[in-house]
Amino acid sequence: MAEPGGAQAGIEWHACGEQGAECGSVRVPLDWARPGERITLAVSRVRAADPARRIGVLFINPGGPGGPAVPMVRDYAREVFPADLRDRFDIVGVDPRGVGESRPAITCPTPPFDPAVTQFPTTPEQYHRLVAHNRRVAEDCRRATGPLIDHVDTVSAARDFEAVRKALGERQVSWLGLSYGTLLGTTYARLHPDRVRAAVFDGAVDHSVGSRRMAADEARVTEEVFTRFAKWCAEDSTCALHGRDVITHYENLLARAPLPATGVPNGIPAEQLGYGVYSALYSPANWSRLAELLRDAETDAAPFAAASTDPAYRVIACHDFPSDVRGFADLAARQREIRRLAPVTRGHVEGWDVQAGCAGWPVPAANPWRREAVRGAANVLVVSGEHDPATPMAWGRGLARQIAGSRLLTWSGVGHTAYFNDRDVLAREVAHLVSDSPQ
Repeated sequence: MAEPGGAQAGIEWHACGEQGAECGSVRVPLDWARPGERITLAVSRVRAADPARRIGVLFINPGGPGGPAVPMVRDYAREVFPADLRDRFDIVGVDPRGVGESRPAITCPTPPFDPAVTQFPTTPEQYHRLVAHNRRVAEDCRRATGPLIDHVDTVSAARDFEAVRKALGERQVSWLGLSYGTLLGTTYARLHPDRVRAAVFDGAVDHSVGSRRMAADEARVTEEVFTRFAKWCAEDSTCALHGRDVITHYENLLARAPLPATGVPNGIPAEQLGYGVYSALYSPANWSRLAELLRDAETDAAPFAAASTDPAYRVIACHDFPSDVRGFADLAARQREIRRLAPVTRGHVEGWDVQAGCAGWPVPAANPWRREAVRGAANVLVVSGEHDPATPMAWGRGLARQIAGSRLLTWSGVGHTAYFNDRDVLAREVAHLVSDSPQ
């Protein structure tokens, strides 16, 4: 049964997982502009452990784009969410449309990342090959995914969350958005400001920066964080590369690529190595393992084969962060710029993957770059790190300026989001969400 406007009247819950969670589904329109055909969203919930002190519902989105929230809530609630959140909120995870267990799913038979097709072309021929590959990926995605491929932008996903709120019967909801989840939560707040009780947006994405600056900002901070990693390695005897010049070692690996790799006949190209290192820089907790992998990469770089782009990430990203590359000369100029900013790490960052991977993408962008002017949403805390390689500090400042009345909390540690990297800041985020009068 559905309410007017496409909202489902309720959710039929059933027990799932091994941590006392419940799972269900919500049906929403495929196209919110023309409600008719429907798709299914997967939803999970862990009820407030202290019902007498229950505040309400907390929506969680872990990032992406394309990151599922259902398994996080269903299978890892005790590990991921502090006790105060589990006590006071019904924590609700939604797999955004096309993602995870939601159906239909974004499906791309041709992998978005092909090691044989460089994202850093040095000739017009390589550039045209990259664009042709991107178009082939998109066309195969469309055939396999169907009409959903035109409607997996963040605005459509935010409207889905409002449908989930209605199905839950809640007057307001609180939000915890991480990384891309900050854009999803911000979009929800722009569309439905009166429905936001409180929000934490950690690892802020500024949807107004454009694809060139997105890549440049990430490259600049990634270079700085890699330098910190090298310094740690020089000072800590437990580092697998202790006593070696880490920067020179890494530059040599990139220069020698493709690197030998067990089970990978053509080896690991420099881009795959670079993207893998970029991901490992998300948290200092990963640095010991990163040092081991870089040490072993001289003879076997196979672990870096996993560094590839998820299909849902590519399809959604091209809707929300479309590339504005204007031919080979333009991309070559951007490549020179990014190599100046990041001579060691060389611009192997998400922003480059997006602007190069979405070049020539034939699916029209449904939610292109724009300022997310939010008015009337109460109690929004934007959290941004000074040394975050994926969502640089400048984006936090930019997002906070776009949300009227929001407060910006900066942290000086290293890593992507304070939620997973700084206990003190995490405690402040939790305090904001559970407060009777969030500030």
